[in-house]
This record gives sequence, structure tokens and C-alpha cells, in this order.
Amino acid sequence: MKGCEKMSRIKLSNEVFNLGLNQKELAVFAYMSSLPALDNLITIKQSTIAQKCGIKAVQTVSKIISSLEDIGLVVRYSRHIKDNRHNGTYIYRINKLDTNKSFFFFERHVFGLLNARQLTVYLFMCKSYSTVIKRCWNSYNDISKQIHMKRETVIQTVQELCKLKLIVKIKRKSKKNKRINVDNHYQIIFVVHMKIKKRPFPKKRNGRKKIKIYLDIKYDNTRGMKCQQFAIRGSPSD
Repeated sequence: MKGCEKMSRIKLSNEVFNLGLNQKELAVFAYMSSLPALDNLITIKQSTIAQKCGIKAVQTVSKIISSLEDIGLVVRYSRHIKDNRHNGTYIYRINKLDTNKSFFFFERHVFGLLNARQLTVYLFMCKSYSTVIKRCWNSYNDISKQIHMKRETVIQTVQELCKLKLIVKIKRKSKKNKRINVDNHYQIIFVVHMKIKKRPFPKKRNGRKKIKIYLDIKYDNTRGMKCQQFAIRGSPSD
């Protein structure tokens, strides 16, 4: 299980947010950096990059890679010609950013699940995650300013990430008035394993034995913390 867990985690330098990349450039570079590489060389179709980064047009990917080349993050090599005279797959050299000074982890499986806008917010929240308090607490205004996205778009995107169960929003109440929300904190969710447990109730109801079913989902963050558990009540016949 630990081997699979490591393979699902990607390490990326915090500096990726200081390069002035737009949403699609960030998504493409993060995806290309996540691929297994030999001497930093990868072979990948642009159509695959488009699908994994939620980009509709393959031509857009080509333009993005050209922009990443101008910055010096990617080197694109000429494609070889196949025996049928069709162009082969591009080969790229990825100039990965140094992760010795600062870095963050994120889940590999988000590629293909999120579009570039969602990936940008998700990656920023992973970058902002505190391993001390086990959550991030950036406000909508702060996220909006840091990633150059409208506040309304940030709010919508955070809601989408919550529905996809990639993050959990924790509403914090005012100490003086518990009816007032002061701010939100977020936990980044990494699924470790899922297990179903059954336990019979001591008494029968309506002539049949009721079973209490636990859907025990253990989550993890970058420091191995178990975040939360869910319990579901019912019977096998329901």
C-alpha cells in the first residue's frame, strides 16, 4: 500500500507559482513534470496532454508548450518519422524546478479529472497547506490575488473541489457569536484505503436483525494524518 501511495503523490516546487504562468501553462507544466522521465526526457502526445489538463483544443497545447519553451521550462525535440511516413510522438526535455528548498505534494489522479482552472486552485491550496495545523486557511480574496483569478471564480472552484472530495471545507465560528462564520479552513484529502465493516445491532427490529454498516474511509495528508471517518446506517436488504 505504501508503494502505491508514493506513486500517487507528486512533488512540485513552490516556485511554480512565481513564474507568472497562466492557468493552462501551469496545468500543462505540472502534468508534464508528473510523468516518469529518463534523464528528464518524456514522450507524450499533445492530445493526451489536452485530455489530462482539461484543454479542449490540441492546437492550444502546442501554443502552451511554445510558451513554456520561451520561459525555459520545456525543450521540444523534432519528431521522428515512422515507416508509414507519419509523424511520431514528440519528445520533450522537462527542466524541473528545484524541490530542495521548498515543495508541496499533490495527487496524480487529479489529471484528467480537473480542468486548468480547477487544477490551478487545487495546486495552490496544496502549496498553501500547513503541515503544522494540518490545513490551509487562505481566504477567497487571498487566493484570488495570488493566482490572479476573480473572487467569484475562486468561490465556484472551491465548491467544485469540495464536491469532487479533493478538499474538505471547515467552517470556523466566531467565538463571540457561534451563528457567525469568521473564515474557512480546508483540508487536502488523500484517500489511503476504504473498508466496509458490519456490526449487528443487539436487538431485532420488525422481525429481522438490523446491521450497522460502517464505510470506513481513511484519509491522509502530507504528514500521514488520518483526517476523518464516515458511518452509514442501514441493513443489507435496504
